[in-house]
Amino acid sequence: MNKFQNLSKVLDLTFKIILAILIGLFFYTYYRSEIFYGGLYREYYLKYYFILIFSILILIFISFLNKKNKIKIYLVLISTICAFYISELFLIDFKNLFSKTKYEYYNDLKNKRDVVVAIHPFKFILKDPNLKNIFPLSGISKKLTIFCKKKENRKFIIYKSDRFGFRNEDMNWDAENTDFVLLGDSFVHGACVDSENTINSQMSKISASKFNKKINTINLGYSGNGPLLEYATLKEYIKKTKTKKVLYFFYEGNDLDNLYFEIKDPLLKKYLNYSFEQKLVNQQSKIDLVDNNLLKEEAKKQDLILYDFIKLRKLRSLLAKVFDKKSNIENFKKSEKSHQIYGEILVNLKKLTESQNAKFYFIYLPYISRFSDSNYDPNYEIYSKIMKMVKELDIRYIDLLEQAKLQNEDPLSLFQLRKHQHFNEAGYKFAAETIIEEINKIENKN
Repeated sequence: MNKFQNLSKVLDLTFKIILAILIGLFFYTYYRSEIFYGGLYREYYLKYYFILIFSILILIFISFLNKKNKIKIYLVLISTICAFYISELFLIDFKNLFSKTKYEYYNDLKNKRDVVVAIHPFKFILKDPNLKNIFPLSGISKKLTIFCKKKENRKFIIYKSDRFGFRNEDMNWDAENTDFVLLGDSFVHGACVDSENTINSQMSKISASKFNKKINTINLGYSGNGPLLEYATLKEYIKKTKTKKVLYFFYEGNDLDNLYFEIKDPLLKKYLNYSFEQKLVNQQSKIDLVDNNLLKEEAKKQDLILYDFIKLRKLRSLLAKVFDKKSNIENFKKSEKSHQIYGEILVNLKKLTESQNAKFYFIYLPYISRFSDSNYDPNYEIYSKIMKMVKELDIRYIDLLEQAKLQNEDPLSLFQLRKHQHFNEAGYKFAAETIIEEINKIENKN
């Protein structure tokens, strides 16, 4: 009997602690949703409100049961929680568990070399939404920049940023004319290969070897960018490039996902107004300051292994794939609103490019699941809708999804370790060769 009473007391105490934590989390969720983000992310936090309220009500209901039933339910709940954490343990990649993050690598290296970490523009989405007066669209200028870690050998990719914080040779900006401006996300940024193997570098090499022609390129790509960030970037920097052609890369894997979040940022959304600019080419010192402040914040963060474990990050990520955690995003991607906004951006990208007497090319990038998942729908509606839009707007296009199927018996060989979303060196070479060949075909027809 004493053991039963002791167990009951321990479980009652555990119950009170869990209830207090859940109530605290509810108020923290309210703070994040309504105060920190000013209600702009309310839709995202709705599921957390529901889960927390439901859990609190269940615990309150249990508290009114008799001790015997209460103990049974407590034991079931505790067993379930233990099962979750055991599952999380099994999902941990212990082989690479203690490999350094880019910020840990930066902290080790910063006292020996003048080095920074690539600061992705998407990090500023809804960061101090009602306070910020500048939205950086590039990284820190003229610095050795730690970008990402290669999947094949776990080595960090480092490049020297140009005067505007992009991944170019700085002298490229001094050229009388630019043959190609490349605009896109991490594929254009060059994740995760050495600078000599990025798409724009491969294009330069191919043009010199096959056509005996030296070309100048400007890479305005940055990891994590979606359509609105890319349009904003082109608007801010195109006049400095004096380019002949703009190559805009659309990635079916997450570009509309990114747009879902981008249009929530009040400052970034202003770019939907065709005349809006921040005049960032004249504010690089301010961009460097803002980027450096964010770098310091990120670098101060301690090892997150325990934090991720407590949050069941890997298990939640796995369940998200099964139960479609991104239902709001998926609904947005399928909605008329998303395609209307994307259509506006596409129209403005073309209009902006042509206002500079340059030609606009749309390039469709495939998601790896096109080739790795037998259940993946080859007629995925994003492809048909986006390509229909491109054709109706009479935009020149290069379909790398179709070309990957036509030119390669084994398209997975174009991707890092055959399972990661980014191209490997061969994939970037395929993209560069195809782009040059297809542009030549299109231009020769006209």
